[in-house]
Amino acid sequence: MTKLRSTYLILLAIILIMIQPLSAFAADSLTKDQSVHIQLKLGEDHITINDQATTVETPYANNGVTLVPLRVITSAFGAALSWASETQTVGLTYNGTAISLQIGSTTATVNGKEEQIEVAPELKNGTTMVPLRFISEKFGASVKFDEATSTITISSTRAAGTDAEGIDSDLGKTHIGNSYYSWSMKYPTGLVKSYQSFKEDYVSFDDANGEYRFNVSVKSDMTENMSEDALLDLLVDQTDDEPILEKKYVSSGTRPYALIKSKDDDELYEYRAYQSGDKVYIIIFTIEKEENDKIITKHNGYQDLLNSFQLSFDTSVKTLKDLSSVKDGLRLYTDETYGISIKIPAEWSKTGSNSEMIQFTDPKKKRSISYKVTSKTESDTLQKWSERTADNYTQLYAPAYRKTEAARNLVVDGNQAHVSRTSNTFDSRIWDSTENVYLIKGNYKYYIVIDFSNKDDLSDSFIQTTLQSIKIGKPSSSIGTIKDSSENLDRSKTSVVKNKNYNYTISIPDYWKLNSSQSKNGTLEYAFGMGHFLFLAADSELSNLTTQDIVKQFKEKALAQYGGTDVKETVNRTETIDGVQAMWLEWEFKDLVTTMSLLQKDGNYYLFTAVYPKAIQTDFLQKQIQDTIKSFQTTK
Repeated sequence: MTKLRSTYLILLAIILIMIQPLSAFAADSLTKDQSVHIQLKLGEDHITINDQATTVETPYANNGVTLVPLRVITSAFGAALSWASETQTVGLTYNGTAISLQIGSTTATVNGKEEQIEVAPELKNGTTMVPLRFISEKFGASVKFDEATSTITISSTRAAGTDAEGIDSDLGKTHIGNSYYSWSMKYPTGLVKSYQSFKEDYVSFDDANGEYRFNVSVKSDMTENMSEDALLDLLVDQTDDEPILEKKYVSSGTRPYALIKSKDDDELYEYRAYQSGDKVYIIIFTIEKEENDKIITKHNGYQDLLNSFQLSFDTSVKTLKDLSSVKDGLRLYTDETYGISIKIPAEWSKTGSNSEMIQFTDPKKKRSISYKVTSKTESDTLQKWSERTADNYTQLYAPAYRKTEAARNLVVDGNQAHVSRTSNTFDSRIWDSTENVYLIKGNYKYYIVIDFSNKDDLSDSFIQTTLQSIKIGKPSSSIGTIKDSSENLDRSKTSVVKNKNYNYTISIPDYWKLNSSQSKNGTLEYAFGMGHFLFLAADSELSNLTTQDIVKQFKEKALAQYGGTDVKETVNRTETIDGVQAMWLEWEFKDLVTTMSLLQKDGNYYLFTAVYPKAIQTDFLQKQIQDTIKSFQTTK
């Protein structure tokens, strides 16, 4: 670990650790509005918060500005805390107000707007000191200073339900674990969670002093009662080919485990694998410098932490911090960027996101929940938005392959929403159903989609539970305008593609998506919904073949790809393309349609193919494919 990274981790640990001693007043219930009353004196190391005294780093004045420990603010107000180690920036959020402060900088950000402060935040004896009056007044508190006694009094009201969990959840916690996966272990001071996967089956930790790091991963659906050698082999797969120092199965203790120790340069690694039922728990513990492990007290500390790992989680133990957000089988997912939270079934996975949609899918790939956030224009309304999307849907599927129910009104998290249900099929047997939810709040539009791969699996209660779990908060101040591509979608618009090396032009619909990795050496490949368009220019493999040979080979490859021989030819004619006669074929295979055109000009072959499901074989698409192919022209 580099010295710079260690410094950042130490700063992060300072912020986390310094919050902990204020558990006395942080544990008070917040079932009703509470007054916040803070009293302190310059030069004295104790403060009083709601009549309870605690010792802190001594507040002091710098150029007439009172600086106090950050934990005075976070604990008294219940403000949520974040820390960006790369920039040494503190983030505070309370009651709709977000403040960002950087160590050593007199520029603060309040709800996305920059403001100047008289004195910059400082690090004092390892404690982050922040300007008291500036933050308190931004949070709506009043600040009074008694010059005679050098006493400062801050008064405010903490709203009922203010959630201080984000900053107070470590208070009094000596153990950490996951109730969903049922594991726990000791939680030493200075241990910082650096990453946790959406499913919580992987979590990593760093030591703030840079001495060690480790991760805990859970592999589910494993063979039960794996042998000792099988567990050891599983650990070998986790290593990175570093020399193995020790490899054995440890039977002593309350829970046996497989063990591998290895070394790479100056780093030491210890791998452990525990099994419980069909789950295997793997710990990878890394000691940054071998010399630290030679110090007996540190070595014992590392082993004490590792040996504290248990395959249990006692929810009744108040000193045990739970890393899991799963309650009643649902996992809370919070997207701080877009200000949306939603509850997802615990066994589902976050299946990644493209540039627009965030998606979650069940293990059998039969249901999914996804959403995207875009900006609202002045002229856009729920009615216009939902109708526009419905029109696009009718353009996408042929009438016999789609169904649309009338839109209805709904309230989601106190906001008016439009909901419509659509269904489509690709084989006329199994119909997919989709619940489309349109919601506008402030300057942003929220589009939520709940998909069922089989209409028979559609569950109104599941839809209702999902929609009731959605909360729409305040988006991050870092996001700006996000264009809704459907707002100005015109499927008839085209752009001319020119290729000077292969001397051709062709007009391509703007909504077709280029596959850049496959589009080279004169080749173009595009996707349009479930369909694909491919253009090959002067392919060297075609130079010694007749037109009939090329068509035959193409059919054979298509059949091999889709696994069948039953082909029905529907079109066999010639078309004039770029002034020459070209072969034009169309055929159907199962539920797929293929259009193929081949022309020869000036000794070169040009091949066009479009493959798409019959479900999207609309008159519009057929004409579009024909116009695209016939727009081709060679150039000099």
